[in-house]
Amino acid sequence: MRFLALGVLLFFCPARATTIAPFTFGQLCEKANAIYQVQCVGCRSAWDDARRTIYTTATLRILGPVKGAAGQREVALRLPGGTVNGATLTIPGFPVFREDDEMIIFLTGPDSAGYPWPVGMGQGIYAVFRDAAGRPKVAVQPGVNPSPLAKPAVSGGAPPETVPLEEFVRLIRERLKQPAPVIPRDDKQ
Repeated sequence: MRFLALGVLLFFCPARATTIAPFTFGQLCEKANAIYQVQCVGCRSAWDDARRTIYTTATLRILGPVKGAAGQREVALRLPGGTVNGATLTIPGFPVFREDDEMIIFLTGPDSAGYPWPVGMGQGIYAVFRDAAGRPKVAVQPGVNPSPLAKPAVSGGAPPETVPLEEFVRLIRERLKQPAPVIPRDDKQ
């Protein structure tokens, strides 16, 4: 009965859309406090203390730091959404993590609860997989993940493009380099 009342209440409440501005690849690199190659080693969903929102905590094992602390072994993210005792909260545009998923993730600094978030939500998450030869590749979804390596998005949704992992990490590191200082020349000498 409680869930029926909650459903009726939600039906009559006005919906509010969450809009996240699209980032360029350079902006993702700059805004991220940390960028890691990670593997999800566990997810746990639970109600908040007031039993109003379901949150999922994803534990990510750091396979390789690209930007950020090199000594850290794991990072935990806590995002709204998940399933607890048959009650499911789904928020469009919010990432869903599954155990064993591997990815390159661009993270913000910690929020007020102490957890980082993906920069630009799904924009800052790039799936890593192995091709038929076992080589690691990064999936770049046109229209979702910004990348100077991807072709422009086409209407109707294009399939993900793949980029070798080491090339993708090299590109991030290039974007993170600070430009050399410009030293003014005195042409009168």
